[in-house]
Amino acid sequence: MDHHGAHIDRDAEDLARLGYKQELKRNLTFFSNFAIAFSFISATTGIFGLFGNGLSTGGPAFIWSWPVVFIGQLLVALTMAEVASHYPIAGSIYQWCKNLVGPSYAWFAGWIYLVALLATIAAVDYGGAPYVAQLLGWDAGNTSTLFGITVVMVVLHTLINAFGVKLTALINNIGMVAEIAVMIVLATALFLVGVHHPITFTLETAGTAGDGSYLPVFLTAMLMSTWVLFGFDSAGSLAEEVIDPRRVVPKTIVSSLVLTFFVGGLALLAFVLAIPDLDTAMQSKVALSYVLESNLGQGVANGFIVLAVLAIFVCGTAVQATVSRLLYSFGRDEKVPFSFLWVKVSPKYETPIPAILFSGAFTIILTMSASALTYIVNICTIGIYLSYFSISLGALIARKRGWDGTAAPWNLGKWGRTVNVLSSIWGLFVIGNLCWPRTPDAPWYVNYAMPLLVAVVMALGGLYYMTIIRPKEKVAVFEETLSSAELSES
Repeated sequence: MDHHGAHIDRDAEDLARLGYKQELKRNLTFFSNFAIAFSFISATTGIFGLFGNGLSTGGPAFIWSWPVVFIGQLLVALTMAEVASHYPIAGSIYQWCKNLVGPSYAWFAGWIYLVALLATIAAVDYGGAPYVAQLLGWDAGNTSTLFGITVVMVVLHTLINAFGVKLTALINNIGMVAEIAVMIVLATALFLVGVHHPITFTLETAGTAGDGSYLPVFLTAMLMSTWVLFGFDSAGSLAEEVIDPRRVVPKTIVSSLVLTFFVGGLALLAFVLAIPDLDTAMQSKVALSYVLESNLGQGVANGFIVLAVLAIFVCGTAVQATVSRLLYSFGRDEKVPFSFLWVKVSPKYETPIPAILFSGAFTIILTMSASALTYIVNICTIGIYLSYFSISLGALIARKRGWDGTAAPWNLGKWGRTVNVLSSIWGLFVIGNLCWPRTPDAPWYVNYAMPLLVAVVMALGGLYYMTIIRPKEKVAVFEETLSSAELSES
């Protein structure tokens, strides 16, 4: 038996000790697992879409939000990496919370995570549709056109995910290599021929603070980086398809975030220093295209749009792979409606095809209404960060109960508790920053859209949990107690 074969057998036995049978195809190496996580984060997707937002809000100084958010997210990634090494199970956050705290806590963390991921696919694909339309010379403002493009993108990555994790990995491998190479080449080209300002230009606030403090402005501009630097946990969602996941998945979680930070940070610095005219860039609806066209020409700008479309498509593929494994994990524990469907795995492709098809169909339904896109983006962002906070808090609760964080191959050692505390504080800060009302003249429900959306999602989930899931759990506990009592009597 080869080295990989021996590992796969040991991994299946390890999974059985955690209470689950190996059903998904285990053939992902570190590189493929890394590519999926890196593609989910997708610095190209985020920076291309949000560079202008950050610049117009905070001026060139917004770039400093990138390292600030990275440091906070690194604390979260380290926490997740340690937990993933202990519990390499499909479904990541749901399964991690279940083992750290308990089934009720895990259900609500997994529920908000599931809703957020489904919204993320819609936000990514629909957000990429205008760039596809632009490349094809179609009307990028026509909602029917954008919806049609979104449907095609969803169908394509649904087919890719359905036909085996190896195909998913191949697409993500290609996308990752292309993204890294082009971002580095583009940044290098701008450093060579397009630098118009000294490095101190990155401290320029461009009057965005008015007569007041820059801090509130910076916190708003920081949302740009907040919307980009997440998704590294996806490596854990595919843990049951990774060879030697207790060692590989933690490394993937951390390294995908670190490489994204460096590649994305290099590109951001190049883009900022290459701004020909600051006022024009800050007022432009396509600030990054303006920077690229001014310095490198229309052809290069269009080439970058092609890369952005590829990155967006690959990102959507990675997100869908993640959400389908979460739905599969939920279904295996019989915690969601139609669980019998989501747990079905194709004998031929060894993928959870019903879960993949549902995620694709639901994405199409979500994007039928263009006016709902803002709310979709809101729930995907706040939902992701709430679920991330649940892991940081869950690790703290587990440690208080005596959980040994050093029992797995990858652990934080004596720094575990400190990292968990800091990542929890960071999580609360980000959630507060996302929910903070910033448009005093707007209706109250617009100002508080994020907390309202969370309240609605959690209320609906809570109603289902208390009426359907909780009674089942009580019956299961009673039967287990009764069985134990009968065994002790005999």
